[in-house]
Parts: sequence; structure tokens; C-alpha cells
Amino acid sequence: MRAKLWLGAGILLMVTLVLVSISFMLVKASPSVNLSLQSASLLQEPITLSDFTLVNHHKQYFTQADLRGQWHLLAYGYLNCPDVCPATLLLLNSLMFSLQKDNQFADVQLLFYTIDPDRDSTEKLAEYVAFFGEDIIGLKPVDTEVLAGIAKQFEQELGIRVKISRPEGDEGSYQVGHGLAIYLLDPQGRLHAVFEPSVDPFGNRHFTKDDIYHDYVLIRKNANRFTMQ
Repeated sequence: MRAKLWLGAGILLMVTLVLVSISFMLVKASPSVNLSLQSASLLQEPITLSDFTLVNHHKQYFTQADLRGQWHLLAYGYLNCPDVCPATLLLLNSLMFSLQKDNQFADVQLLFYTIDPDRDSTEKLAEYVAFFGEDIIGLKPVDTEVLAGIAKQFEQELGIRVKISRPEGDEGSYQVGHGLAIYLLDPQGRLHAVFEPSVDPFGNRHFTKDDIYHDYVLIRKNANRFTMQ
């Protein structure tokens, strides 16, 4: 009887060790768990964006094909944004300077997508992005009436959050609210990771350049393990 108990305990112990080993291998196979990221969320499976048509601040069409062959960092907002949007673009410009200085994966294109295309003309967009760096590309929907559905799909697939508050009887005056995120797109034109802001004790959201720098470089160093499929 005692021998059977010892045998049963031994089998149970072996099964437990096997299950623990399998769990360890599954965790280790997860890139997100393996990387010690500060502010980025790494997608287990990069998301391929549906076909879209935007226009850049040079009045040229910008489609999914323009994402291929290069990494992109995309921020979003609107030109009348008083603080968050300009602070984010200044941070990205500073990030690019640091990447170039350190020779750390500076082969990334910066994009800024406006969520207020009714008021943000291509001319205004061109003037705006130029203030934050000559290499930033401004983007907006081609035609908000004809392609509204496609633009919304583009925003939804990335997770862009927008809230337009229009007072009744006053179509020209409205308020724009939006979320805060920076999206990393890989050379296959897929959403690869999302950088999210920190929140201070007062509830204010802001990005930290050191955290983004750390996470971006770490993701790029490990990119070949899970992107080129």
C-alpha cells in the first residue's frame, strides 16, 4: 500500500514538473513577457491595417503601400490642441535626435495624423509639422464626406480615440477630445506596438522620452524574432 502511495506521489510530481516546464516555455516564447518594457505594449501578433487612403501635408496620397519597407512612429491629435499634441511632437523630435546621436535604429519615419480634418487644412498641417521637425509627415483623410468610413476604420484599427462635441445650432464651433498614444508600425505596414503615457498623481498624462527610447530600441533589437514572418 505504501509503495503504491509513493508511486502515485512520484507520478504526480513528474506531471507537475512537466506542466511547470511547459508553462515556463510558453511564457518564455512570449516576446512581451521577455522584454522589460516601460511604457510600450507589444502585440503578440502584429495587426495588418486595412487598405486606406490619406493625404500628406504635401498634398500627395498616402496609402498602406507607403508604410512598407520602413518603420514608422505615428502620433495623433489636432492643430488647435493647446498642450498634449505639441508636447508629444516635441518629444518625438527629441527622440529622433537621441537615436541619431547614439546610432540606435534612427531609420524610423515620424507621422502625425490629424483627427480634426475639417479645420486642419493641408496648408495648416504643413506649417504645423514643420515647426517640430522637417522630417515629420502630416496626414489627414482625403475627403471627410466621401471617405469618412475608411478614415474611421483606419482610426479604429489603430485604437485612435476621438470625441467631437458640437453645440446645437453652432456647426462652426466645436470641441475635440482624444486619447493619447504613439503607434509603432513595422516595415510590413502592421501595427506592432503601442506606447502609452504615464499618469502623475494629479491625473495628468505625459510621455517620458527615456521610457520610449528604452522600449523602442529594445523592440527593434528583438524585432527579427517575431516580425519577419
